[in-house]
Amino acid sequence: MDLLTNRDDEMDSQLSMPSTGGMPADPEFDSGDLILNDGRLNIKFNEHKPFFKKLVQYLERSLKTVHGNIEPSNFQKEEKEPFPLQLNIVIQVVGSRGDIQPFIALGKELRRNSHRVRLATHLKFRDEIRESGLEFFDIGGDPEQLMAFMVQNPGLMPGLSTIKSGAIRQRRREMKAIFSGCWRSCFEMGDGTGLRQMPDNIGIDATENHARPFVADVIIANPPSFAHISCAEKLGIPLHLMFTMPWSPTRSFPHPLASVRSKDGKTSMANFASYALVEIMIWHGLGDLINNFRKKDLALDPLDSSQVPGLIQKLKIPYSYLWSPALLPKPEDWSDNIDICGFQFLTSETEYRAPQALQEFLDAGEPPIYIGFGSIVVKEPVNLTLIIFEAVRRTGQRAIISKGWSNIGMGVPETRGDIFLLGNCPHEWLFPRVSCVVHHGGAGTTAASLLAGRPTVIIPFFGDQPFWGSIVAKAGAGPPPVPYKRLTATDLASAISTALEPLTKTNAEDIGKKMRMENGVQNVVRSFHHHLNTEKLRCSICPHKPAVWWHRRSRIKLSALAASVLVHMGQVDPHDLVMYHQLEYSTGRDPRGPLSAGAEAFYDLVTDMVGGMVRIPMDISSFVTGKQPMGEYKNSKLHGWAVKRFSNAFSRKAKQVTWVSSEDETGTDVPIEEYPESVNSYYHGCTAGNIPVIGSEYTDNDIGIIHQSPNREQQLMTARTKGVFTDTPHYTGRIATQLLDFFLRLPTDFALGLTKGFHNAPKLYNDSTVKEFPIVRSTKSGIRAATTEFTQEFYDGITGIIMQPVEAVQEHGGRGLIPGIGKGLGGAFFKPMTGILAIAGFPLDGLHKTLRNYISRSKLRGIIQSRITQGIEEMCDASNEERQRIIHKWHEIRI
Repeated sequence: MDLLTNRDDEMDSQLSMPSTGGMPADPEFDSGDLILNDGRLNIKFNEHKPFFKKLVQYLERSLKTVHGNIEPSNFQKEEKEPFPLQLNIVIQVVGSRGDIQPFIALGKELRRNSHRVRLATHLKFRDEIRESGLEFFDIGGDPEQLMAFMVQNPGLMPGLSTIKSGAIRQRRREMKAIFSGCWRSCFEMGDGTGLRQMPDNIGIDATENHARPFVADVIIANPPSFAHISCAEKLGIPLHLMFTMPWSPTRSFPHPLASVRSKDGKTSMANFASYALVEIMIWHGLGDLINNFRKKDLALDPLDSSQVPGLIQKLKIPYSYLWSPALLPKPEDWSDNIDICGFQFLTSETEYRAPQALQEFLDAGEPPIYIGFGSIVVKEPVNLTLIIFEAVRRTGQRAIISKGWSNIGMGVPETRGDIFLLGNCPHEWLFPRVSCVVHHGGAGTTAASLLAGRPTVIIPFFGDQPFWGSIVAKAGAGPPPVPYKRLTATDLASAISTALEPLTKTNAEDIGKKMRMENGVQNVVRSFHHHLNTEKLRCSICPHKPAVWWHRRSRIKLSALAASVLVHMGQVDPHDLVMYHQLEYSTGRDPRGPLSAGAEAFYDLVTDMVGGMVRIPMDISSFVTGKQPMGEYKNSKLHGWAVKRFSNAFSRKAKQVTWVSSEDETGTDVPIEEYPESVNSYYHGCTAGNIPVIGSEYTDNDIGIIHQSPNREQQLMTARTKGVFTDTPHYTGRIATQLLDFFLRLPTDFALGLTKGFHNAPKLYNDSTVKEFPIVRSTKSGIRAATTEFTQEFYDGITGIIMQPVEAVQEHGGRGLIPGIGKGLGGAFFKPMTGILAIAGFPLDGLHKTLRNYISRSKLRGIIQSRITQGIEEMCDASNEERQRIIHKWHEIRI
């Protein structure tokens, strides 16, 4: 026995995972490292330190609604009737296959509810998504490279060798492309790759479907896509976040990317603070990219770093978490905009037939153990293979080992009768046929193993995997997780033995029984529908369609179909239509008082000056070099192909339609102020004579559609030269507008910041009479807001001298008199000051937003084009009776 033990110890020393130099053997109890071996943030919490104290206070202010009505842990509200709207839904997901698959299941269920669903993710998953019947859009990024990077750098802070290698710059370029891809997925036609990457045998019908216009009515996203809130803010549409691990602050457990230790034993507060600390760390790494994306791609104001922690909670964005409450119930301090819906399982449409060799191995003895690490990419797969083989030998079990992305088993020539090396195989088929499951701890594999009622051994590599390992161990369905960085054959064999104990098997089966009674896919769709405000979403004329236009004069919401019919029939002047924003997101800073407002305005001044010194010369450079005119020339060459395709589609539809003539039919401009180009053929006979190409999805290599000229380069150079002269007025005006907007930022931020500071100051002493801050969208609304704020604040400040003490005495008796007098006197100072400052702050803010909208006209062009094309297609499909009902309803609601 001693000889065997010594041999095993020697084997472990040879096969253990390579250590990261300088890391202690037990980082969980080391006080000197910021990042643990598994990549989690090491938080040592001392509530008496000013930083942590202020952080908790800030979070509690942001989450003051968290103690409201609590929904049941599992969202199981029955929908009494079908959801009344048919929506365009884009699902933005960044991650591995395990992250994507739950959203494929979700997308299929949404399609069954009559929604149009586009899944925007990495190109590697295109075929799998299309086979499921969903639309695909490529946002960029390589998940295999991402997985390899995460295994080598599992934490929020990369190692020195990674920084030297240039991998950080590559990942940042990749994230920049993903942000842009997420934005394009909201409105571009096609799949984001260009026709050159479509299958050769796609056929004409599929090509037309590929070119159908798409503009998102709602965004569903997982948090690591990061661009979601900015895209939703720009479009003014609802956002619904969904994830497989906790991302909402709670006192019940720490952020999955953090390991918390509390000096004073108050772990609940440390757990709560860990969510903000992780957000701060992520923002330090990506905040500049996000703000550049907001300013350059979306023409939005940058996010203030002080507002980032708790921003999603402050905006009350709904969350649906995709795990089972049988494994992790809903914390009591999560509000009713957060639901736990159950795991999402993607079932195969066809019955799986196992290869003969696999079936023979399964039939040859007792159920084997399963070992696999899915999409994890390790640096030394041979070493990992040897550890697994040795652990299997020590347990005396048979094993099925999945090769995965790391190709486990590669380079190991010997074949053994107790081991079967497996390629792809559906988990829902395989796991019920094994005795226990050893895996990396991804949420999807964890769900599949527990659904089958099988004990689970988790070998976490990075991210949320240690978190799920601890949750499984706490539930008694598996041993404590064994981190990959410290993996040895002895530890793995011991964990497997623990998993095969009778009590562990019983616990896993109990959880599996509860999970099999849930329907996570239906629950998450119900949660999604539940959090949508259908009255804000729906068209006033066609209540089954979402509103996309706003008629300014009559203040009526119109769908793409209703607007197209009404403009075509001469019932509506297109100049009265503007894009409809269902929601307004207040992402600007919200200072607590005048002093903090002044400090924040000064900080923004410095950063804007530095950014402006770089941005404006770059705009001038792009104008002089002619990069943009060259792109416009390229799109103009592709214009003919798009016209031909759309015209053919519309002409076929038009033959089936009996048109109702109108004496008021005239050529019109695009129905929005910001769009200058004429589209008079849109509303004459439903043709598409000048439908433009959107974005950059069509290229010169597109399956021979575009004629290739031998003098192509000469043509491009000529176009560039001409473009410099013809576009001079445009670029001169654009740069002048940017300069004006830049120099307006200081007085605007200072005046508006002080206005907000004085407006919010009474909240410091719990004045409940403070009104909501007005929303400003343009110069006109800024002037209106200034007038309202001036009169209202002066009135409240003066009357509050009497009313505040009276109300305080009525509520609290005599002891409320002194506080009431104090509130009245405070309001008499702060509120009139707010009104005075509002005279400058709101009009300046309105002017700034008007200039910002002018600068961003080109950002909206593709959206407007798609909405117009969508309306034309729907009008062509509509019957004569449907169009007449639209006109009749229009006259009815205007009376």
